[in-house]
Amino acid sequence: MTRLLTALPLIAALLALLLLGSPRLFAVAVAGVALLAWREFVHLARALGAAPPAAPGALLVPACVLAVGSGAALGLAVLAGAALLGALACLREHHARPRALVAALGATLAGLLWIGLALGAHVAVRATESGALWLLLVYAAVAVGDSAAYYGGSAWGRRPLAPGLSPRKTVEGAACGLLASAAAAAVASIALPALAPAGGAALGLLLGAVGQVGDLVESALKRAAAVKDSSGLLPGHGGVLDRIDAHLLAGLALWLLLAAGLIG
Repeated sequence: MTRLLTALPLIAALLALLLLGSPRLFAVAVAGVALLAWREFVHLARALGAAPPAAPGALLVPACVLAVGSGAALGLAVLAGAALLGALACLREHHARPRALVAALGATLAGLLWIGLALGAHVAVRATESGALWLLLVYAAVAVGDSAAYYGGSAWGRRPLAPGLSPRKTVEGAACGLLASAAAAAVASIALPALAPAGGAALGLLLGAVGQVGDLVESALKRAAAVKDSSGLLPGHGGVLDRIDAHLLAGLALWLLLAAGLIG
């Protein structure tokens, strides 16, 4: 019940942003999510022995989101500049400790790419024609697949999928999740004239698989950091990263497919 009461207003807000809000408003909202995700990422990184610069990153990551959403060329330029500024901030804080410096540099770059670039891709998709519908497709595919993986794994799960990363995930649950992602994307493709249901199902399989990889990435980070959730911000769900981990890479994959002209 706690999970449901937390999820319903979040889903309503997301639908309102996508269907009623402008691309600019969506970009601002996603930049705010990126800021919250960066704070949680810094917490995880410090638990792993790395110390990325929290305050500079709180400015650089949302800036990357907005820049990538504004265009590929500007986004790459700002991302490169943010990486340089982040490196200088790391050097300022850890210049006397080479190992700490290397760890902070790696964590800073990872955060810029994992959060800044990936969420910027969502903003870039929203700015395209039918962008809101494309995002609805990817969000539906990932969310439905995540739920199906959980319930399918609970009912039929026998073989661990990646016991070293997330002991509760099973092969059977992952298969249920992929099938559900394909079905959700096939239904969502009805609203997209450029995508046939069969193509939607294939895209759903891909996005579902990428989403599961993203989920495992965050699970590995939390397991290494010996924490259950990235934060306690969202009752019943954990933190922001816990909610968007699968969507991060799935949205990035969708953006790359659209930019390459493989879909749309």
